[in-house]
Amino acid sequence: MTSIQATELAAYEAKHAREQAVQQIQETINHLQRTHYEMDRYLERMEEAATDRERAQILNWSINHLVCNIMPNLRIDLLANSQAALAKSEF
Repeated sequence: MTSIQATELAAYEAKHAREQAVQQIQETINHLQRTHYEMDRYLERMEEAATDRERAQILNWSINHLVCNIMPNLRIDLLANSQAALAKSEF
């Protein structure tokens, strides 16, 4: 591989890394927006609840949603991979 080809390949890889980073951030934003919608639904249910026992159950559901659906689905690993790819880029 010539040095020109190596430079072109490195430039392509850097461009791809930037595009992947933007895509990963957008996917994270989308997931957080969906979570915001879900939490709004729990809030509505909380306001409609007739008893504190119902409110406690709804709050439990919202805590479960946050714990089980936020962190695993944010794909922080993909954000970290994009960060690493950008850090080693020469461009």
